[in-house]
Amino acid sequence: MKKGNKNRQTVVTTIVGKAEIYEDKSFQFKPENDTLVKVQGFRRRGVATMLPNGHLGFLATPSKKSTTEKIRRSLHGTLSQNEENYYLYIRIDKTESTDFKKLIAKEVKELLA
Repeated sequence: MKKGNKNRQTVVTTIVGKAEIYEDKSFQFKPENDTLVKVQGFRRRGVATMLPNGHLGFLATPSKKSTTEKIRRSLHGTLSQNEENYYLYIRIDKTESTDFKKLIAKEVKELLA
């Protein structure tokens, strides 16, 4: 069983109300009867579509798992790769060193050696 699927349930419900669509591409749904059976809220990235018959459809976009593999690490940086690219990431705190150019050169030599 995949992670996150153990408590997955399908809930089908019909709620009558009014949907207001705004110019900033957001919308708000106001049900006619607030005392109906409530559905537990969730937050998920996806695409919501207003269909020609007035129904609202929502399709969650699947999350991609990172395929990046770390090759080397140093005190200030990381060298990693995926199937297409190499990534060199260096982070230096501003309060740590006044001569950051030498520190960057040292980190690059260490990671690429």
